[in-house]
Amino acid sequence: MKLPLRVPGEGTMNPETQARPSAAGHGLARRDVLKLGLGFSLALGLGTALVGCSDSAKAPVAGLRFLRAGDAELFQALLPAVAVEFGRIDAAQRTPLMERVLRHVDGTCAALGQGAQKELRKLLDLLAITPLRYALTGVGGWDGAGVEAMQAFLARWRGSRFATLNAGGNILVTLTASAFYMQPESWPSAGYPGPLDYVFKAVNS
Repeated sequence: MKLPLRVPGEGTMNPETQARPSAAGHGLARRDVLKLGLGFSLALGLGTALVGCSDSAKAPVAGLRFLRAGDAELFQALLPAVAVEFGRIDAAQRTPLMERVLRHVDGTCAALGQGAQKELRKLLDLLAITPLRYALTGVGGWDGAGVEAMQAFLARWRGSRFATLNAGGNILVTLTASAFYMQPESWPSAGYPGPLDYVFKAVNS
């Protein structure tokens, strides 16, 4: 079953609170992945014991290799908060663009080593448990969370004195931003004119 995509409205975005990364960062920092570690493991164990987790919730979205339904909803909510340019793109282009961004995030996650995947899965599973998600992010549900709420959550995590939260925020921003800025629709806003035509044809011939 194909996951229905939520396409955010235009909205007003606060430039002082937005968590906009550099378009140049395409890889996850190993130190951030390693910092997820024990803190999220303990919280995840507690949350799983309290609410459980069905087998269906553990399966990737159809057509994807790593992202589960809750993960996809998270990155749908993150995209307009991390890449404010997404809200300025023509509404008719946003749904297919969102799909491509999700597939890029999924491909990046699926290409990680087993150790990094395990740590990333801890982070995503933790954020899928409603009571823990609200306690840690202030967001009750990703669907309809809004740009300002997502930006506030990212700003708190990335500015946290706790290494685990800081690393988690950095990883979420890096995955989202790199997936968006790899898409041709984002290039004008980033000041990138695109590859030279003859180079593009040579590489894709």
